[in-house]
Amino acid sequence: MNIVSTMVTMSIMGASAPMMMTMALTPAEAQKKAVNFGVAETAAVVFAATYEGTTDIPPTSTDTCTSEARENTQNAYSVTCTHGSGNYVQSVTRAFRLAVPDTDLDNGDGAGSGREFEFETPTRYSGHQCPIYDAWGTKGYNDTNYDALGGACTPSKAFSQTAYQLSHPDEWLYDINNWNSWGNHPDYDS
Repeated sequence: MNIVSTMVTMSIMGASAPMMMTMALTPAEAQKKAVNFGVAETAAVVFAATYEGTTDIPPTSTDTCTSEARENTQNAYSVTCTHGSGNYVQSVTRAFRLAVPDTDLDNGDGAGSGREFEFETPTRYSGHQCPIYDAWGTKGYNDTNYDALGGACTPSKAFSQTAYQLSHPDEWLYDINNWNSWGNHPDYDS
C-alpha cells in the first residue's frame, strides 16, 4: 500500500510541477517588471518636469528617453522612457508643454482688435483657479504665487467654456480671447 500511494503521489507531483513552477515564478517576474516600470516612470516624470513651462527645446534622445513634438500642437512634446531588457522591458510616455515665448504671443495685448486691456496677459498659467477676492490674480495673487504655482492663476471667466462664452471682453482685465482654443469670443471685435 505504501508503494502505491507513493507512486500516485509522484504522478500527481510530476503532472503539477509545471503549474507549480509557473506559480512560483510569477511574483518574481511581476516584481521585476514593477521595478523597471518605476525606473522608467521616474525618468519620464523628471524629463517632463525639467522642460515643462520653459522655452528650452528638449533633446530628442538621452540614454533612456526619447522626445518628440506632438502632432498638430504648438510647443507640445511627449517623452518616452524605457528601462529593462528582454521580457521585462517597460516603457512610459508622458506629455508636456513648453512656455510660449513673449515674442510668439499674438494679440496678447489686444493689438489688431482695437481693444486695450488694463493688464498684460500672462505668458503661462497654472492649473489653479484665481480666488474670489482676486478674480484675475491682478491684485497681488499672481505676484505672490506665480513661481510656486508654476504660472498665473486661471480667471473664473476662463475656467470653463460656458463661463468664457457668457463673459464679455469689456469685463476682462487682460486678453483671454481664444482661450483654450475655444475660438474667438463672439463679442471680441464689437
